[in-house]
Amino acid sequence: MSLKVDVGDALPSVGLRATDGYLLNLRSFVTKQPAVLVLFAAPTATGAAKRRGLKTVEAMVAGHERLREAGIATAGITTDSERQQADFAAKHELPFLLLCDERLSAVSLLGVETAAAGENVNVARPVALVVDTDGFLRLILDPVEPDALVDLTIRALSEPLPAVTGGASTPG
Repeated sequence: MSLKVDVGDALPSVGLRATDGYLLNLRSFVTKQPAVLVLFAAPTATGAAKRRGLKTVEAMVAGHERLREAGIATAGITTDSERQQADFAAKHELPFLLLCDERLSAVSLLGVETAAAGENVNVARPVALVVDTDGFLRLILDPVEPDALVDLTIRALSEPLPAVTGGASTPG
């Protein structure tokens, strides 16, 4: 499956339950401040998918303060249940919200690839969506390179949106 969104597209409107108990609409979430939304597997993933997800989460945690100082909100999205996410967030002391996409509504709308292991479905590889306050995608990282995630996010939101948009890309 390839992504159904490109840089310059509007983020789809979809409601997801957050680890703080609130139902959040992704479009409404990003109109308050720019955001990086990272879809990843980890809470219930195994093997390489879990390692990729954990490495991405570690990069998000390590860069959270820089992103916050730059005025950029951070949220993770997994296909795990609210309970699984809450346990994962507590265990890893996450300083940002996790959004539950247990029904696969966001991953389906966005075209994010998933992988099933029995009854468990997870994001196949981490994908980051960097969104401005107008709700437009400024950067898509597919797959995420954890070491570059924070720098690329800050740079994408400090540069003007390109006049001509193409496929998933990183700014120059």
